[in-house]
Amino acid sequence: MHPHNILVKVYGNLYPADNDILQRLQSLCGEAAELEGDLLRLSFEGIWFPLEDVLETLRSRLTPVCRGKLDYLDLEAWTLTRHIFTGTEMTISSAPLNNVLDYSGH
Repeated sequence: MHPHNILVKVYGNLYPADNDILQRLQSLCGEAAELEGDLLRLSFEGIWFPLEDVLETLRSRLTPVCRGKLDYLDLEAWTLTRHIFTGTEMTISSAPLNNVLDYSGH
């Protein structure tokens, strides 16, 4: 559970996706979810994001051919949590943003 008063950024994608998952996600996070062909994109910057509900929706719709990721940046705790979707599996890793920025050359 994430507090409702912290600044977060969420970026992700899932392939392949369809209008059904788009509609389910838009009911949770509005315009943060969009579909380009069969590529679902998530992009959000703000005070609160329904992460657990979005992850539950994504997990429920994964198929053996799905690929994608969802990055959740908690700017108060200064952490990046990455959710990687491979087929019907989801793996989660977390790291301090300083480590991420150092690794990316920033």
